[in-house]
Amino acid sequence: MAEKLVTIYLDSHAYMGGKWIKGTFSEQHGLVEQHLQEYLDSGWRIKEVHSLGGADANTVRGWIVVHLEKN
Repeated sequence: MAEKLVTIYLDSHAYMGGKWIKGTFSEQHGLVEQHLQEYLDSGWRIKEVHSLGGADANTVRGWIVVHLEKN
């Protein structure tokens, strides 16, 4: 069985005011679906999901860590 970890950086500041703000950490920001769809289409399945992050002032930043496995 093969295993893989996928980390996805999320940053609420990238969406301030309902707009995508360039010059923030938005270049590293991504939607979970964009990162995982290719793996799921290739037969990988999600085994576990964990999160790590925090907030400062008006911004919430963190990571989602997805543990994938494939037979």
